[in-house]
Amino acid sequence: MIADPRLKTWLVALEARHMANLTRREFTRAVRALSARYVERRTQLSDRSPLDSAGKRAAFALFYAPVHLLTTREAMAHLGIRTDLASLVDLGCGTGVCSAAWALLHEIPPSITGVDTHPWALEEARWNWRTLGLRGQTTRGDLVAAARTLLKQSDAVLARTGVIAGWSINELPKPERAQLLDTIDHLVGRGVTLVILEPLARGVTPWWDEWVERLAPHEVLACDVKGEAGLPPPLDSFSDAAGFRNKLLGARVMAIRFNDSLRSEG
Repeated sequence: MIADPRLKTWLVALEARHMANLTRREFTRAVRALSARYVERRTQLSDRSPLDSAGKRAAFALFYAPVHLLTTREAMAHLGIRTDLASLVDLGCGTGVCSAAWALLHEIPPSITGVDTHPWALEEARWNWRTLGLRGQTTRGDLVAAARTLLKQSDAVLARTGVIAGWSINELPKPERAQLLDTIDHLVGRGVTLVILEPLARGVTPWWDEWVERLAPHEVLACDVKGEAGLPPPLDSFSDAAGFRNKLLGARVMAIRFNDSLRSEG
């Protein structure tokens, strides 16, 4: 269950925001359709946006985004990721929930900068951060270029900066992914705290082991994090209605720099 009252308030607001013009049946159909787009018709992602209809956008915002937020929160707690940062940069931020999950774990929430190419996602990210009481701004652009721009910051600034990429690197073409790895290698070498989350399905991330090996000198920790979903309403009922049987929250996680007192090898 969710103990943080900010999340409870946010979920209520999300439901009101995205169910206003959809019936429950229409919404659950959109949840299934979006899942099929990402899993069964994944090869079409580069040619056709998964957010190409109002129903799929609602499904992404009201179902998948909260699930990603809860999964990110569980991963952060499991690994003991730093929660004393001044700023977070969310690469391929989507609706901003991964950086939100991290920011909410801070006693003094850091500022957030989200980067994505989709204007609807950026608008939704701003709404999410505002509703959760967080400070955030968005930039429409390429996440590889955004990461490279961070190299212009001083080492002192980077030492208090967190970079997160949640379920986004797997969608990059191979050349861009290689450029991003080079940039991230430099950034973590200069003090950045890094968190990468991806689906558990290994076929989605054939590059994973290469990244772990490249970042090994920075004491990278890579693992699969799984836990009982315990989805709160209305997410649990949406999951049942959509026919999902898997009740686990899970992700492949790669991270660098931890709170030493909290770190768990899991």
